[in-house]
Amino acid sequence: MRKFLLFLMVATISLFSFTVSKAEGKLYVGYCDGQIATASSGKIVGQTGNNAIIGELIRIPGSTLAGYKGLKLTGVHAGLATASAYPEALTGWISASQEGERIATGTLSAPVAGWNDIVFETAYTITGEEEELWIGFEFVQSKKLNVISFAGNTSEDGCWVGKNGKYSDFSSRNFGSLAVEGALEGDIPERDLVIESASTVYSKFQMGDPIKLNVQISNQANTVATNPIIEVSLDGNPVYTYTYNGSLNYRDKATVKFEIPSESVTEDVDMKNVKVDLNLKWADGSVDDIESNNSYSLVTELHKLLYRRTMVVEEGTGAWCGYCVRGLVGMKHMRETYPDTFVGIGVHNGDQYVVSQYDSWMGDLIDGYPEGVANRAVVLDPSAEEMEYYMSIMDPFAREKVTLKAMVPEDKKIKFTAEIQFLNDIQNAAYNIAFVVLEDKLPIQQSNYYSGGSMGPMGGFEDMPSKCDIEIDDVARAIYPSVSGSSDLVPTQIAKGETYTVEYEAVLPTIVDGNNVWVAALLIDRATGEIVQAGKATQIEGLTGIQQVRNDVETGIETIYDIQGRRINSASGLIIRNGRISFQR
Repeated sequence: MRKFLLFLMVATISLFSFTVSKAEGKLYVGYCDGQIATASSGKIVGQTGNNAIIGELIRIPGSTLAGYKGLKLTGVHAGLATASAYPEALTGWISASQEGERIATGTLSAPVAGWNDIVFETAYTITGEEEELWIGFEFVQSKKLNVISFAGNTSEDGCWVGKNGKYSDFSSRNFGSLAVEGALEGDIPERDLVIESASTVYSKFQMGDPIKLNVQISNQANTVATNPIIEVSLDGNPVYTYTYNGSLNYRDKATVKFEIPSESVTEDVDMKNVKVDLNLKWADGSVDDIESNNSYSLVTELHKLLYRRTMVVEEGTGAWCGYCVRGLVGMKHMRETYPDTFVGIGVHNGDQYVVSQYDSWMGDLIDGYPEGVANRAVVLDPSAEEMEYYMSIMDPFAREKVTLKAMVPEDKKIKFTAEIQFLNDIQNAAYNIAFVVLEDKLPIQQSNYYSGGSMGPMGGFEDMPSKCDIEIDDVARAIYPSVSGSSDLVPTQIAKGETYTVEYEAVLPTIVDGNNVWVAALLIDRATGEIVQAGKATQIEGLTGIQQVRNDVETGIETIYDIQGRRINSASGLIIRNGRISFQR
């Protein structure tokens, strides 16, 4: 299960995308793909209560309506998902605003699963001057009816669901778009290419680097579109033409990905907002019948200098958790594949490596084990595939850079020194910073549900016993001064290009072998709680070998070694206990 706390990725919700479909003598306009979602693929659960009025609405902007000037809106095409019961009747309407007076209405008795046509008592003729029209239907909730249906791509204008006249926008939940369409009659278009949505892969790019785009196009008319082209301009300057190599038949869709050059932007500024204009055209030069949906504009940022952002995954794990080997394999893959841009932190539960405050924070955030949180923004499964996916859609750039050093003085404390640089002047900056001590190659007896291979391959664990003695990496040993970090160390007034030095000293936690210890600094946006940047240091001055081992006051973990320096649970004779040589009978 995934919880979205914040959005790490660039939003891909379409602001003005819509779809058009045809029937005998009719054309339907809306945002779904003409399909009906089943009860398991997009309904909203919990719209209950006797005599509550449940409604579904979509908004058609004036820019779209202008292309249908002269056509008649004759009713509402309403889709109901498969359910055990349906409303007694549906009432459809259109209005000039969400809560405005209804300018055309109609009623349908005994609706069924699938598409239902609600015919208006009087059709409405589109003038082309409308600012917007809202199209919807409602029903009386006399029993539990889970019939609200979503399908196709999510649109910001296609996801309004209400109860007793109060509507909420569900587009942020990415269910798809409501199965609601307006029924049009008149002179049906023969050519209608549509840019349904467009987005940049990231929210910002470095000047001179190509800008990466994802664009969804479709054909909403009968004429086959062969090799349609997309013309691209930056700030009004034509820079690129993309050709789709193929044909789009009626209602075919295609998602195309391409890169456009940014060399035409030559201003000597640190950051510039650049407008990207897209225009979809017929390859043979034919005029599109509805040109208003052939264009799409968006804005991205070009920066003279950008820092690479580090992905931080804090993972809830434990020796008792047989599924947690999936996280061990995933974290190892990410650490080895992205050594400079990934920090993995194992937050242990129920075993000898628990850090109580970290464990408590993680337990409140996740629903099970293993589960992790990326940059404290997205809760995810710590499998290699899922972490790699979120890294691929995460904005790879940051306006902050963190360089970290650490040392252990004679008093056995650990001293962190972080140098932070910023690309912009910031007034009233609000950053917290936290420091984490981690250790690799720690012995543990790990439960292993992948033993025997019945659940498929898992990094070699399928060949290991159900209880396996292994060494694990990325284990959190302490976090300072707290999980949320300190709010007093990073200045509030930031000057671009300055280097700010942050120092913090703490008691060295329990470790097994100083040679395997490393540290990380987490720079946290205080307003959102998101980790915006991180730094790490794999070498710690003054910390070497088992002579640094000590007993941790918080956890009470006691570490014992034989005289050869191997960790043991108990023994007789000469041993090393908490860094001191002693004799045990």
